[in-house]
Amino acid sequence: MREEFIFSGTPPADSPVAILLAGSSWCDGSYSIERNGADLWVAEFIESGTGTLTVEGVTCHPSAGDIYLVPPMSHHTYTSSAVSPWVKHWINFSGALMPELVRLYRLEGVCHVPNFSRPELFKNAHHQLRLHPQEAHTRIGPEFLMGLVVTMAADLRAANRKSHCSPEAAALREWLDTQIFAPAPTLQEMAAKISRSRGQTIRIFKSEYGETPVQYLIERKLEAARMLLRGSPMAIKKIAEQLCFSDEYYFAAMFKRKTGIAPGRYRSAHGK
Repeated sequence: MREEFIFSGTPPADSPVAILLAGSSWCDGSYSIERNGADLWVAEFIESGTGTLTVEGVTCHPSAGDIYLVPPMSHHTYTSSAVSPWVKHWINFSGALMPELVRLYRLEGVCHVPNFSRPELFKNAHHQLRLHPQEAHTRIGPEFLMGLVVTMAADLRAANRKSHCSPEAAALREWLDTQIFAPAPTLQEMAAKISRSRGQTIRIFKSEYGETPVQYLIERKLEAARMLLRGSPMAIKKIAEQLCFSDEYYFAAMFKRKTGIAPGRYRSAHGK
């Protein structure tokens, strides 16, 4: 796990944009952020990899080429995949300008935009913040937010005009999301759900989400395990049972292989 940070000076009291922090992250299996009620916006561009974002109970999976936007005062978590970890570039900010732009461009409730068409916005903003930190709040921030919102709105309109999402892949993912606390279905059972062969099922699902349905389900189970380890006193053996792993030793071995850390050590480092 490696991160680079860009710091800006204190914004004027009446500034419509305050750039709080910017940077880039080269994630690993331990990367997970959770906030509840933080007074900041989070805008992130995914250069490579995949992961999970949940905002107020709504979950999506931003992957290479996507952006996500997290609103202030929300309960949200974002977690990198251990199999295909994120490389991402981000800017955290606050101020009165963004709510007005979101309202004007009708982006209320939008958190995830696939295939963002102007990824250079983030790298250009980072470059400008390093060169001219004194202009972070007066010029660079407003220019970045305007470009971000206009592009998000245009990309969503284009996607609505020509939706390419496979209904079979979406249906299978929706069903897999109900299997997190159930015994893992076989690939044949997954294929039967969408009336396809096993090979077709893998190809259809991977073309949409960048991983096989088996990998996807394992990631969702381990995501649930991380949440239980962080937020509950449940014994590791019981967590393994709840997630329907064959036994706690197999669960611990799988958890360590995918995340790089044993469940007990993860709880010691991240548990509340």
